[in-house]
Amino acid sequence: MPASRPSSVRDPRSSRAKGTAKAAASNRALRILHLEDNPSDVGAIRDVLQAEWPECRIACVSRRQDFIHELQQRGCDVILSDFSLHSFNGRSALRLAREISPETPFIFLSGAVGEDQVIEALRSGAEDYVLKDRLKGLPNAITRVLREGEERRRLREAELRSRELADLLNQAREGIFITDLENRVIYWNAGAERIFGWRSVEVLNRPVGEIFGDDVPFLREETLTKGEWSGELRMFDRQRKPIVIESRQSLIRGDAGRAKARLAINADITEQKRLEEQFLRAQRMENIGLLAVGIAHDLNNMLAPILLAAPMLRDHVSDPTALGVLSTLEKSADRGANLVRQILSFVQGSATEKVLIPVRHLVRDIVLVVNGTFPKSVRLIDHIAPDLWSIVANPTQIHQVMLNLCVNARDAMPEGGTLRLRAENVVLDAAAARAIDGARPGAFVVLHIEDTGTGIAPEVVARMWEPFFTTKDVGKGTGLGLPTVRAIIESHLGFVQFRTKPGRGTCFRVHLPAAEVVKAEGAAPASQPLPHGRGELILVVDDERTMREMTQAMLERNGYRAIIAGDGAEATAVFAQHAAEIRLVITDLQMPNLDGRTLCRVLRRHNPALKLLAFSGLATPGEAPDAGITEYVDAFLPKPFRPEILVATVHALLRPPAGSSAPWSATT
Repeated sequence: MPASRPSSVRDPRSSRAKGTAKAAASNRALRILHLEDNPSDVGAIRDVLQAEWPECRIACVSRRQDFIHELQQRGCDVILSDFSLHSFNGRSALRLAREISPETPFIFLSGAVGEDQVIEALRSGAEDYVLKDRLKGLPNAITRVLREGEERRRLREAELRSRELADLLNQAREGIFITDLENRVIYWNAGAERIFGWRSVEVLNRPVGEIFGDDVPFLREETLTKGEWSGELRMFDRQRKPIVIESRQSLIRGDAGRAKARLAINADITEQKRLEEQFLRAQRMENIGLLAVGIAHDLNNMLAPILLAAPMLRDHVSDPTALGVLSTLEKSADRGANLVRQILSFVQGSATEKVLIPVRHLVRDIVLVVNGTFPKSVRLIDHIAPDLWSIVANPTQIHQVMLNLCVNARDAMPEGGTLRLRAENVVLDAAAARAIDGARPGAFVVLHIEDTGTGIAPEVVARMWEPFFTTKDVGKGTGLGLPTVRAIIESHLGFVQFRTKPGRGTCFRVHLPAAEVVKAEGAAPASQPLPHGRGELILVVDDERTMREMTQAMLERNGYRAIIAGDGAEATAVFAQHAAEIRLVITDLQMPNLDGRTLCRVLRRHNPALKLLAFSGLATPGEAPDAGITEYVDAFLPKPFRPEILVATVHALLRPPAGSSAPWSATT
């Protein structure tokens, strides 16, 4: 008994489905590959197809090599095949179709066959089976398989728009996870793995309480009642290490507006909290400084009468021994007064005022401090060049630099040792400057602070410039000494070198630019007109609204079109809508919700020819950002920059001179 055709014969499709197929095929002619060796069947099937799709293109073949040629060279939207041919058969055709064009729907057309044969054909990969004596159902079958193929394609694409989104979320520093309304984890990104220590395969489909413990109310009920919640949570990671989490939680709603899941975006702020505590300690140190001012005031009140009385007593004493004692008393009081002046200068001095100062006086003051306060087991050897140049600097800050380095040297010699303090003039040429990290050619006053102490261990060297990092016991160090030294020296356009050897001591060399005579500047050159764009579309990404809007206005004022985004996540969505038009992306590097570095990497992979310009408020003029970003951007500008620099850089990126590429620059 012949079998009925599975769906196309038993369940004919509606006119609406046929209309859908016609609409889908209206953009271009439907391409049909027909494998048949019976001329009468070929004509009958062609009539049915052209009645439904008048513009369709039908390629009819009967031999194996012709079938392969059509698949490989021309392609088609659907394959129709007889089950039995003289020199070829439908089973072989199906296997070839699945090898050459696996996504193309395949429909068998045949005469009366058994049910087992139909089932075998469908199991082999055919989408449908139509009997030749029921050709009226063929358009419905084609409509259905085309629609199902389109749905499969859309599902694959959706699964791909999902994988890319997951890849983006995995780039985020934050730990992001999603739970259903029963609090079971249904998504867990790489950031969550890093913060909490649990891998995604270990937490998926598990209740949150099993992961974090029922005693930690991680998912807040306010999220369900108010739609969102944010706050800090103190909890433990997988290794039971205490962590502090800043969590933002919100409901995910379906099309009808009903809640279907909860999203949690979590930032590990444990280190930030530790730094805040360290900062409070630094504030306490500042209070101690204020206390020192009061003590210095009292000491001055005690020393002043001694210094006043000594000259008067000398007029009434003639005994040589008594005069010697009086002289010693006067010198000691004078040394004490000098020390108090140093303390007051250090605590009360201006933080920004820079004046022309002779360095030798600063070094002499530090010598007095060291001799008057350091243990006698620390021997000081000083050498100050007699012709030492002057510098333009803040005296208090340079005092602080030298005192910090001398105190560190003292602490490195708990059993005593030698502290060498030396100052000299040095001129660096271009070759010498290249050999020193961060140096530049010029004339410098160089301060050497060298000890014979314990030296700095290699693992400490890597972190010694970090704020609040200290190897001293709690309460004995704030970790601000060396970072402060570097910050002050760099603010004076200088640089610091050091060498150390464990057990053999450490030497710091501070280079400060020597003062130069300022020459009168000539007339300013005539301003040049800014280059104008030709309507190129530019995407500007910055989490500071004023910055991105001002950049947009400046670009539009100079002939460009500009669109803006507030962070990297928003930028990816905007870019997806305008990818074909956008010529240049300008992005800040430090942003929440997908930072600029990650955004540049993602966009570069998507379009290697896209121009990328990055800027940052964390780099000074003339200083490039970390080397990693140079692989993904074409240019870099440190904030703040002048408008003409921005426009010129954009112009150079979009229209570089013939035969050259725009330079990678970090200068303003």
